[in-house]
Amino acid sequence: MDVFLTARMKPAADFYAIFDPARVGELTADGRSLVMMALGNKDLASRYEVSNDLLDRGCPLGGPGADGATVLHVLFGQVKHDVAADALLARRLIERGADVNALDDARRLPFLEVLAMKYTDEDLAPIYDLWFEQPDPDFTTESIHGLSPVKAAAKLPFRAAILARMQHHLASRP
Repeated sequence: MDVFLTARMKPAADFYAIFDPARVGELTADGRSLVMMALGNKDLASRYEVSNDLLDRGCPLGGPGADGATVLHVLFGQVKHDVAADALLARRLIERGADVNALDDARRLPFLEVLAMKYTDEDLAPIYDLWFEQPDPDFTTESIHGLSPVKAAAKLPFRAAILARMQHHLASRP
């Protein structure tokens, strides 16, 4: 198995068994980086260990995947999460240039993935806080299906706190 698929599908030990640090900057044929692949790993411990190590080594974020998903879409689009670890990793990705307002091919913002996570608003507060630290987080761009973060939160009764926060943010903008 190649190093990219190993980063995405195998435990960290398997990745390090074949990883050559000299290849940290390589990209797949469609422009995805090793860190993007590691962010898709279903094993939480491996996802965080390998992704953080690759960032420590200067791995580029790479371009979006075939469906336009960016590193933030991939990170938050997973089923299992450690919210605190996600928040720290997302902060690192943003500091390295990941765009919180990037649209995938279906015009979905990464924050839609956050809102779909199976956690309470209270649990997700560290990720929400990170978004509100950004200069101009976009909560209104609609996907091709007509869903924006504000509209998505309005449809979900358990997203009342973040809905109010987004509405307040939008109302306070010039």
